[in-house]
Amino acid sequence: MLKDARRNGALTVNLFDRDLFSSLPLTDMEEAIDPYTPEERELILDGFRRQPGRPYFTLVFHQFWTGARPSETCALRRGDIDLAYGWERIEKSLVQGHEAGTKTKRSNRQIRLHENLIPVLKEHLRFQLDPQGYAFRTPKGARIDEGNFYSREWLPMLRRLKIRPRPFYNTRHSYASFMLSCGHSLAFISAQTGDSEKTLKAHYAKYMPDVDRQRDLVEASIRESEARTRTEIFSKLTEIFSEGRKGKRVSSGKVGAGEEGRTPDLMLGKHTL
Repeated sequence: MLKDARRNGALTVNLFDRDLFSSLPLTDMEEAIDPYTPEERELILDGFRRQPGRPYFTLVFHQFWTGARPSETCALRRGDIDLAYGWERIEKSLVQGHEAGTKTKRSNRQIRLHENLIPVLKEHLRFQLDPQGYAFRTPKGARIDEGNFYSREWLPMLRRLKIRPRPFYNTRHSYASFMLSCGHSLAFISAQTGDSEKTLKAHYAKYMPDVDRQRDLVEASIRESEARTRTEIFSKLTEIFSEGRKGKRVSSGKVGAGEEGRTPDLMLGKHTL
């Protein structure tokens, strides 16, 4: 249609001229890395755990304890997850309903599933027998749309818990910063997240202690963090959800993702309340 319009003289402007477009904002920069704290992580996880039917608890738990991009998690199939050996294969991404490759060649990887994540996934996937079925779906069985989840589930939960809102993508930053702050090796975190060691050093330098530790401390630090922070916030959670049962409701509007390009996860960083 555009070719015919130009041939007939009806269109004299090149609609694809770069001058007609503003460059997309880049949010995955050092200043955009704003992770959720361990205390906020446990508040959020318990918030989704307490939802009737817990439809998104495993999705959120997976995000906090793998460092995967949301688009990568949404594209996971049952056959990509090996619970017997504790591995997960990431080779795809799901963006606005379209499945494609991952962000970069380095992003194609196998990640190790931490000990606290495996039983959660086993419970979630126990009835999913089709290896090609999506591992994470809506209560109606549809694929997860990252933009819809962000506006309809993530932001309302943060408001309810009175947590300063940041993008769902920042769960990835939470994982990387937590691992680095505990002193775990750049090589291990690079293999988990798909980021190069150079990128990790550039963006997460303030979370890196001087001492590197053995890999067995990874699991111990996860268990310790979960136990400590969940104990500290128990009374706060009880108060929050008691108020909810007295009639306070969270209204969630229908807001589309509206992002374009190959890294729409990052575009969510510009969403505001």
